Formats: sequence, structure tokens, C-alpha cells
Amino acid sequence: MKAGPEVEAPIAPTQTGAQAAASASLNDSAREALRGDPFALRTFLRAIAPLVRSVCRGIMSREHPDLEDTIQDCLVDVVRALPQFRFEADVSHYVTKITMRRAIAARQRARARSKQYVAMDSDPAAVTNFDEALQARAHLVRNLLDELSEAQSTVLRLRLMLGHSIGEIASITGVSVNTVKTRLRLGKIQLRRRLERSGEVPRAR
Repeated sequence: MKAGPEVEAPIAPTQTGAQAAASASLNDSAREALRGDPFALRTFLRAIAPLVRSVCRGIMSREHPDLEDTIQDCLVDVVRALPQFRFEADVSHYVTKITMRRAIAARQRARARSKQYVAMDSDPAAVTNFDEALQARAHLVRNLLDELSEAQSTVLRLRLMLGHSIGEIASITGVSVNTVKTRLRLGKIQLRRRLERSGEVPRAR
């Protein structure tokens, strides 16, 4: 009987000693929180709050009006989902995955609401400074990522906005390193095409 193709398992990212110690400490904190001790739960939430805030800011932007509410919603989601975590990977990757899902949903809802209104006083000749231009470009990229497939947009957000390594992305998304590389390559192609159509990227010669 012919054997089926082997499925490549995700490769765990290599960590430094300090990173490994931090991961172990966070995992221990999660285990303590699962025992039902309110103090341990508060300690765990304080430990993950900077990560949750960083992910939400990366997905939604610092200026997003729903940012603070979404951060609180993400913390609630993590607490609710924690009993399903099996400690087979880094709990920070689990937190990142849950937070991304909520932050993307919040961003998409806000974007849908904004489409109901048309700005009547926009001035195409208005002069913007350098910081405003960067913010506008980041806003455009976030909008374009919303238009890609979920698989491609997820790896691009993790890579471009949150700075994760390919190994970390594989661990967070639960796919192989090769799959992550493929999704990144195809996603970048699609993103570049959309940026070119918007006039943001010069066409390659």
C-alpha cells in the first residue's frame, strides 16, 4: 500500500537564553492562572498586556478609536480561551493568535462603518508633513491587507507589522516554515500589485 505524503510539522523558532526563560516564566504564569487563583490570573494578565497592546496597535494603528476597547476584549478572549491551550508551544504565540483574530475583526467592523460616510470636505491639494505621509501609507497598507486572503494577510501582518520571524509565524499559525514562506511570497506579490495600482510603488522595469 502506497504511503501518503508526509506533512511537514511547524519548526519551533530558535530562542536565546533570555527569550526561553521569559517564555517559560509566562507559561508558568498561565498554568497558575488556570488553577483558578484570582491573584495568579491578574499576574498573568499584567504579563500579557504589553503583548496584546503591541499586537492591537500593529493591526489597528495607535490612533484607532476602538483600540482601547479592543485591547480589553482581547484580554477577555485570552482568559476564555486559555483552558484550551495545551502548552505544546509558547503561550505568547497563542495569545498573539487570539489577539490578532479579535483586532482584525474590530478593524474590519470599523472600516465597514466608515464606508457608510463620504468625506465632503477633502482637499486633494492639502500639504502633508512627513509623519502624516507615513501614517497615510501605513493606513493604506492595512486597508490593502484586508483585501488579501486570510492566510496571506495573517503572515504578512505577523511579518511586516509585528516583526515575527518565519519560525515564529509557523508556530503561531500552526503551519510549516515552507508554507509560511510560500504565503509570504504570494502575499507580497499581491500587496505590491495593489500598491502599484494605488500609485504608491513604482513599477519594476
